[in-house]
Amino acid sequence: MKSKLGVPYVYGMKMEILVKEKFNLLKKTYSTLVWDSDASKIGKVCCDCSGLISSYTGIFRNSSGFKTAAKQIYPIKTIGEAPIGALVWKDGHIGVYTGMEGGAAYYIAADGSAYGCRKNKLPSNFTHWFLSTDIAYVETSDNVAGAISIGNFVTIKKGSVYGGLADTRGKPVSEPIIGRELTVGMLDTNNGVPEAKLIEISSWVAVSSLINVKRQI
Repeated sequence: MKSKLGVPYVYGMKMEILVKEKFNLLKKTYSTLVWDSDASKIGKVCCDCSGLISSYTGIFRNSSGFKTAAKQIYPIKTIGEAPIGALVWKDGHIGVYTGMEGGAAYYIAADGSAYGCRKNKLPSNFTHWFLSTDIAYVETSDNVAGAISIGNFVTIKKGSVYGGLADTRGKPVSEPIIGRELTVGMLDTNNGVPEAKLIEISSWVAVSSLINVKRQI
C-alpha cells in the first residue's frame, strides 16, 4: 500500500490509466462524484478507495462489498486490537489500518479527489473495522500481523510440509524449493488450516509457513 501513496483519486477508477473516454463515461455515470477538475488527471494511473485495496488483493469489490464479505465486523472503538492491514470502514469509504502512532490510529486510503492516496490519522467518523476475506493474515513473532494475498511473492520456511487434500499432504517440502521465490495463486482453508496454492509448484502450503517478499502492507 505504501507504494501507492500519491496516486490520484478519481471515483470509479481501479488503479488504471485515466483516458478521456473513461473520464467522460465516469462523469456521465456518477455525476458530481467525479469532479470537473479530475480531467487534469487524464493520462495518469488513478484509483478510488475500493480500487486501491482491490489492486492489492486482485479481487474487485466496492467499499460495501468488502464489508458484506467480512466474516466478523468490529466497532471502530476497538481498532487498537486490529492487526495491521485490517480494513477500516464508514458508509461509502474504506481504507487500510497501518497501526497506532502516538496513541492515534493511522490508515492509508484513496481519500478523495482533493487528497489522492495518502496516509492520515483515522477520522472519528469511521464506524467499523474487519479483516478482508481476500487476504490471509499471519501473526509474526513480534505479534504484528502480516498479510498473504493472491499475487504476493513468497518463500517457504525451512521444515515446512505440503498442504492441500492430496496424498502429498504432510510430506516435507523438498529442499530445492525452500527459499525459492513463488507466487500465491489461490487462498483457501483445507482441513481447518489457512493455505495458499503456489503457482510455480502447483501445491498448497500453510500460510503460516510463508514469508512475504517485496511487498508492503
